[in-house]
Amino acid sequence: MAEESNVHVKVAMADVMALFVIAFFTFLVGGLGLGVFGLDQLAIIAEISVPVGILVLLATIIAYLNENVLGTAIFGPLAVFFLVFQFIPPDASGMLALVYIGLVILIDAVLSLAQPVRLLPVVLFIAAIAFFVTGIWYNGGAADETLRLVAGALWMIFSLLGLYLATGIVLLVMKGKQVVPIGIPATPAASKA
Repeated sequence: MAEESNVHVKVAMADVMALFVIAFFTFLVGGLGLGVFGLDQLAIIAEISVPVGILVLLATIIAYLNENVLGTAIFGPLAVFFLVFQFIPPDASGMLALVYIGLVILIDAVLSLAQPVRLLPVVLFIAAIAFFVTGIWYNGGAADETLRLVAGALWMIFSLLGLYLATGIVLLVMKGKQVVPIGIPATPAASKA
């Protein structure tokens, strides 16, 4: 009879790495949407998507090995999205790809309501909305400056909250307690018997 063994890696490390690289990528997308630089820079963002996808795929594998179902559900589809990002056309099929990943993230956001970090569902809901708005903008609405600004603002908010969440998790792991608020409810004091 085969003996079951589980491989475990420090859980928060992969999640934090993925959050930081996704925040980096979405910070650039937010800058593009807010008009910090022009649409001609989209090719650079597309090239950055591949290393981001590889790192997020690594985080997915570690989450899977750690039996972290939520981490696998969040990072797995995002890894695939980042790896194929440069091939997504700016048309209706591209919009469907963005809407699909938005739906996956929306489902993950609902599922994440069952875990203790209350900031995570907020971050995921913002990401889902950002994917939907970006999909609408991507489908021939590139000339619509309002959609571009809204998508840029949503991605910038997501990026900054993602950086905050990753930093909060790092401090939580390093200090063993919640240093910056990330929404973990305080444990009730042990009852004295």
